[in-house]
Amino acid sequence: MEIDINQKKISIGDKYQIFINGQQTHVASKELFKLLPVIDLFEIGTVKAKLKINKRFSGIKAKYDITRWDSNIIEFRTISFWKLHYQCHNGSDTYDIYGHKGRKYSIFKNNSQVAFWDKQSVTWFAGDNYKIIADKECDVDLLIAFCLIIDNFASDDREGNTVTVNYGNIGFWARKFDKNWLPKV
Repeated sequence: MEIDINQKKISIGDKYQIFINGQQTHVASKELFKLLPVIDLFEIGTVKAKLKINKRFSGIKAKYDITRWDSNIIEFRTISFWKLHYQCHNGSDTYDIYGHKGRKYSIFKNNSQVAFWDKQSVTWFAGDNYKIIADKECDVDLLIAFCLIIDNFASDDREGNTVTVNYGNIGFWARKFDKNWLPKV
């Protein structure tokens, strides 16, 4: 499965168009006038958010709560700031998100890789663009939420730029990117 996330930076907040296998299925937007960012994820044609992402006070570490439509709260936390390792628990499942050299991130569910994404290196007159490659039977909403969280956490609010160049991570990482991984179809 291929998930494309296209950000539009506008003067009053961020908006995202999300496509699964080439068809737009979701939209997301940052709520206005919030002290800490809140991002809502909607399926196309619905008015109630499938999930809400709330940033929490945390200093230099990522600390977010993902609230699902059924009020289930999933905590997204930093394991290692320097090595770009994040983790969250959803019931009995543990998700580990690893940043790699460059602009890639991998997602593991219970120690088995289920997805990765890559961020476009150059964007013109817009926000960031991400392409997630994932197993067919994965939790799409959570994968999208993980990407939106990392985008929000790493964002430097560079609104209004005509050209943005992203060199990615050049430092440390907790796990090497697996170039041979293929999604289950």
